[in-house]
Order: sequence, then C-alpha cells, then structure tokens
Amino acid sequence: MPLHASVADLDFRVADLTRIAPPNRVLLAEPRDFDCAYAINPHMVDEHGALKRVDRGLAREQWRALRSAFEAGGLRVDLVAPLDGHPDLVFCANPALPLPRELFADGKPRIVPSRMAHAERRGEVEHVVAALAALGYVVEPLRGTSRRFEGMGDGIWHLGRALLWAGVGPRSEREAWKELAERYALHVVALELVDPALYHLDTAFASLGDDACLWSPSAFDSRGRASIERLHRRPIEADAEETRRYLACNAFTADGRRVFIERRCERTAATLAREGFDVVPVDTGEFLKSGGSVFCMKLAHGPLA
Repeated sequence: MPLHASVADLDFRVADLTRIAPPNRVLLAEPRDFDCAYAINPHMVDEHGALKRVDRGLAREQWRALRSAFEAGGLRVDLVAPLDGHPDLVFCANPALPLPRELFADGKPRIVPSRMAHAERRGEVEHVVAALAALGYVVEPLRGTSRRFEGMGDGIWHLGRALLWAGVGPRSEREAWKELAERYALHVVALELVDPALYHLDTAFASLGDDACLWSPSAFDSRGRASIERLHRRPIEADAEETRRYLACNAFTADGRRVFIERRCERTAATLAREGFDVVPVDTGEFLKSGGSVFCMKLAHGPLA
C-alpha cells in the first residue's frame, strides 16, 4: 500500500481494519550498564551542557519496580542480557519493530531490525534481534537504502488494529516506512516530528485503543495533527509541561484500560482517569535523565502462537 502522508490519503476507517491481538509480552533489558555516557538527545545534558549523572542503584530499583508492575498487569516479561559498552540498551523499544502474526499466512510474527541514527547504539540491534529470533520471530531486514529507522521508538501499532503510526524526523526516514507499507500491504500513517525534544514518536504519541490516543499536538506538523484527529474520536492531550519534562506521552497500555505512566505526570494522569482509564504510576526518574521512560524501556510484542 502507499504510505499515508496526509488526511487526503486516509481512505479507510480504523473500525474496518484487520484486528490484531494486543501484546501480551514485553521484552526488557536489565540496566546493568545504564548511564549518560554521551549526549544524543537534549534530555541527556543539564542546563550547563554537562552530561547528567545517573544513580545506578536507584535505576536498578526503578527498573525492577517497572518489571513488577508489568507482571502484575498480566504481561509476560522476556529478558535480553546486558551488552558491554551499551548503556542505552535498557531502551529496548528502539532496536527493532515487531510485526504481528495476523499479517502473515504462515501465522509467524516478523521482526524488522532497526538502523540506528547514532553509532553509539548500533551494536544493540543485533543483540536485541537475536533475542527475539530465539523466541520464534522471523527476521526480515529492510532492503532499501534508508539510513535511519528506529523500530518501536518511531513505529507504534494502533492498539488492536493492523495500522502502524510512523514517526518521521530525527531518527527514522520516510523511505523506511514507505518500504514497509509496500512490502506488507500495510496501512502506515506518516507523522512528521517537529520538536527536537520529542525526537521519537513514542515521546509524543501513545495509542490507547480503537478511538483514543494520548498525544502532544505541538510535536507534529499540521498534516500529522490532522491525521491523528481524523482517526481518533478521543485524542487526549497530555499536559505540555509534563510532556517535555517527564515524557508524559511515553506511556503504555496493552489492554486499552490500564495505562502505565511516569509518576510525575500527575495532571496527565488525572486527565486519563477522567477519560476512564486505570492509571498505573511508575517511577522512571533516573531514565528520564537519558530521554526515556515507560514505553522506551520495553518492547511490547506477542502473542507468538
């Protein structure tokens, strides 16, 4: 299918799209080496331009609490081992994009390896993809010339539907999404990111179900805003300050009811509660220093069979 780039291209209704099972598993990477060892996004430096300092002990506590929250929510946790020299491996949503098994006649899910924009993170890709292949994923790399493609950092499945929202900007190129749309006869909606602080789609948009999303309108150009509003009856706007300081949109739901979100996003959480969601606040404070929170810290996937 052609890549959908504007409202004029949206010749479908979400309710008519193929249903896909919501994720029932999350891949996590233990933060043994997590640190701000370099700066590849604006969140990693303080007001003086110095790298932020991480409390590794506290980071491990927060990661374990997040894992426990996922498990308490009924999600199975798969683990990928630490990798020497890769402090950002904990943000394991970025190195790959899973494609659900409902899209394929053989019933086997696929995984598309990322092409990371920054050299510091490129070694993570093979490591994460190998872990997913061991779980039963068929690996299908990009064939085109796109140099940048960052998996679930920029590719977000519309919860329960065969629709992929695709961030275009600092980390992923439009051509990568065009290739996937054509290769898999898949509806892919391109969203241009315009705020350097919201450098991945998952920092500005979260799918909450057939008719709802959590988003930051200022993160997108006019075409992206129009597309999101066209395909959601309930586009829920996150608090602007919480979005930039605490990555409020880097939230996650697997069931369209229970939403995991950074605990400092109190105003956004209150809005979600008024909309009928069960909010699960979690502390990702140490990971915010590196520009990531709940969604970045897991790769949601499954069912596998």
